[in-house]
Formats: sequence, structure tokens, C-alpha cells
Amino acid sequence: MRSVLTVVSLAVLVGLLSLAGGSQADEGARPQSTGMGALAGDVTSWPASPLQGPGMASGTAPAPGVKIMIYRPGRQEITSVTTDEHGHYRVNLPPGPYLIEMAPEKGKRFSKDLPATVVITRGRETRLNIRLDTRMR
Repeated sequence: MRSVLTVVSLAVLVGLLSLAGGSQADEGARPQSTGMGALAGDVTSWPASPLQGPGMASGTAPAPGVKIMIYRPGRQEITSVTTDEHGHYRVNLPPGPYLIEMAPEKGKRFSKDLPATVVITRGRETRLNIRLDTRMR
């Protein structure tokens, strides 16, 4: 009887430990660090071509290599993040309000989406998609 009770107890313990581990899909959806939230989004350039018309592509293109600056209120710089080859970015941040700007760059791109204020919540991902205007018309 004692060995049956031990086996059952071990089975219950193993089951509880496997539930506590969560799934890998959940890890991608939530920030990895305890107590953190995340800021993520896509940066696109528009128009991607000066020629637009019926039957042509949507006119947007991913914007790789764009540096995004992240500040606390009062313009205290916290960090920056650079978009990947697909125009995606993601950064883990402590909860709270942030001011988001694009780092100064040479060229003709600007965005009406920035500066932006976002509030990061613990355990959640806040999305901020940014469209850069290339001024090609």
C-alpha cells in the first residue's frame, strides 16, 4: 500500500511540474523577464515607389535598420532598438509610460506616427506600428 501511495504521489507531482512549465508558444507571446512588458511592432516605408496605380503593389515596404529611441517621461533615455531585415522590432521594458521617437537619420523619411506615447503593462506586449513617409510622389 505504501508503494502505491508513493507512485501516485510522484505521478501527481510530475503532472503539476509539467503544468507549471507552460508551453513554448506561450513564451513567445509573453515577455520572458519576470515583471516586464514588451514593446513591438512593424516599421514600413510608404510609398515604396513613386509610381502607384490600379493593379500595382500596395506601395509599402519593410523598413530595416531603423533605430527607435525609447525614453521615460522627462526625456530620460532608456534604450533603443533597431528594426530587423523585415522591419520588425521588439524590446522588453519595465511597466510604465514611455516616449517613442525615431533616431535622427539622413534622408527623406519621416513619420506622422512619431513621437508617440505608450504605456507598457507587466506581462503584456504593446504594439506600435510605424509608417515612414519617403516623400516619393
